[in-house]
Amino acid sequence: MLLELLAESTREDLDEDFDLSDLADRLYYYKQHPIDLNRTDGTELRELQFVPQLFIDNLLEHRSRSGAFVAIQELQAIEGLDIELLRLLLPCVTVRETSPLAGVGAGELLHAGSHDLMLRYGRTVQQRAGYAITDTSRSRYLGSPDQVYVRYRYRYANDLQVALNMEKDAGESFFNSAQRRGFDFYSGSIQLRDQGKFRNIVVGDYALQFGQGLAMWNGLGFGKGAVVQGIAKQPTGLRAYTSSNEALFLRGGAATVGLGKLTITPFFSRRGLDASLSEADDGRRKARSLGQTGLHRTPTEVANRHAVQQWVSGANVLYQHARLRAGVLTYYTRFDTYIEPQPLLRNRYAFRGDALWNSSAYYSHSWRGVYLFGEAALSHGGGLAFMQGLVATLHHHLSLALHYRNYQRNYHSFFGQGLAAGSGVANERGFYAGLVYHPSRRVEWTMYADFFRFPWLRYRVDAPSHGTDLFTQFTYTWYKRAYFSMRYRYRQHQENAATEQPYRLIADVRRQQVRLSGQYKLGPRWTMRNRFELSHYRKEGAKAELGLMAYHDVIYKPLSGRLSGNMRLAVFGIPSYNARMYAYENDVLYGYSFPVYQNEGVRAYVNARYRIGRRVDMWMRYATFIYRGIDEVGSGLDVIAGNRRSDVKLQLRWRF
Repeated sequence: MLLELLAESTREDLDEDFDLSDLADRLYYYKQHPIDLNRTDGTELRELQFVPQLFIDNLLEHRSRSGAFVAIQELQAIEGLDIELLRLLLPCVTVRETSPLAGVGAGELLHAGSHDLMLRYGRTVQQRAGYAITDTSRSRYLGSPDQVYVRYRYRYANDLQVALNMEKDAGESFFNSAQRRGFDFYSGSIQLRDQGKFRNIVVGDYALQFGQGLAMWNGLGFGKGAVVQGIAKQPTGLRAYTSSNEALFLRGGAATVGLGKLTITPFFSRRGLDASLSEADDGRRKARSLGQTGLHRTPTEVANRHAVQQWVSGANVLYQHARLRAGVLTYYTRFDTYIEPQPLLRNRYAFRGDALWNSSAYYSHSWRGVYLFGEAALSHGGGLAFMQGLVATLHHHLSLALHYRNYQRNYHSFFGQGLAAGSGVANERGFYAGLVYHPSRRVEWTMYADFFRFPWLRYRVDAPSHGTDLFTQFTYTWYKRAYFSMRYRYRQHQENAATEQPYRLIADVRRQQVRLSGQYKLGPRWTMRNRFELSHYRKEGAKAELGLMAYHDVIYKPLSGRLSGNMRLAVFGIPSYNARMYAYENDVLYGYSFPVYQNEGVRAYVNARYRIGRRVDMWMRYATFIYRGIDEVGSGLDVIAGNRRSDVKLQLRWRF
């Protein structure tokens, strides 16, 4: 439920290849190992992603003023806690005494810690076109359609973590041909926390999140959505990278050292990146762009694998005093290949070169119900990026959020993920205003308006353009029993018009969505969930498109017993990809599914979990799309003959 809420609130503003596995891992861990309210310094609470910094500051001040928590029910006395936040937070926190890692021997670590080994297998039932091609001169998939994922975790309290991921995507070779080392992707890390002056040490794959993400933010970053306070990003600093995403991380070593009110985080990374290379006139290698998918299925994708080496080194210094946090970040990125984008007018201000130096300064401060945050970033030799935000409690029932951003067209950052309407932290100016109204514990009314401009050209937009994003949602909650919500969203942007004239004009594109959703419990075991959604798309000068989608979920989760599961039946009629819709789906543990709905047809899935014993669990999943009026599904090498696409997953977990 928690992962679904966070994902649904921002899905349509994320890239197609977004990854939720890291967040799913963290949320599940903190449900199994709740955060100790008497020990946390706020870092773990920020990792949850949904806890506002203003509430974290209030919690830490309450503990400092009133002493240690005796029971988690004391949370209700802290300012800034509403019924929705309390409902989400309770499963993830506790009050207990913990034992530190100091003085624990290696033998005791192996026995006292927890081991978690997971194996996952999946595949599409129908054959895709890329697997049937035998002509070696044509593009084709070199491997089998099987997906294999192995995940291992070792944890000792919150002080020591060892993580290992191994993954083979569908179409990639496995212990043969282009991949004789087995899995296409290996990722691992060792993390130590709270060891004297060392607050955090990570060796291997890691992620960095500082400030508001203008200069450095690895991993998933939430922005606009139903959680209005989410515009203030919650930086976690240094943490081990545990996701299966093959792009959004650093590889090497980093540490956070505490020196009184200062914390210093030096870091170093070296890793290979995918790119298509060519030779420039002067004989040096050059790359048009860097790959982000992590897929190595075809001969071309295999040839591009790790073609470019990237080095990153730098440091972050953070000063903390009471409710004030202020930091500076600087880092240097170097490639062994010259990056030169295509010679198009829209790329006039794009990055060119083999090295980039980034710096930023950021702060956050809360005072009497007001939380201020901001960041200014510089790409040396390029442009500036700036943002300033505010989240304020105007009344016990009313909160306000404001955000101004100005990202210059020649600002560059390979790791930036600031709040934006476009793709990336560059070429955008915007102002966001949001309100959250709680007239009672059962009612919440959320709304925001975002107005933005793109001063320079963009992909499929051959002129400066502008846009608007309006959102409102009403939610009524019967605590622990049911909820009902109504949502409306209006978005307007501009893109190239369909014209035969020698010059291009831009046209307004408007998209509207109406959503009704609800969930209700029939008893301690059964829960029902429903949604009905309409989508209206209109491009100036073209015919309007209207789409609809409805689904019903059945969730079975007994308080005890070996078997649990859920299922969905959905019907949809959506003319094209322009009017597409997304819907979060329950999946196997640590997995997620967020398919796109388009065309006309039926969607169904069923998940089942069976507890073989106290330490062994098995998950099974079957999902299918059945389309109406089409003869093939997909495009290119992914084409499937017929009107159906079905996927299966099997997963086994052993805890010891």
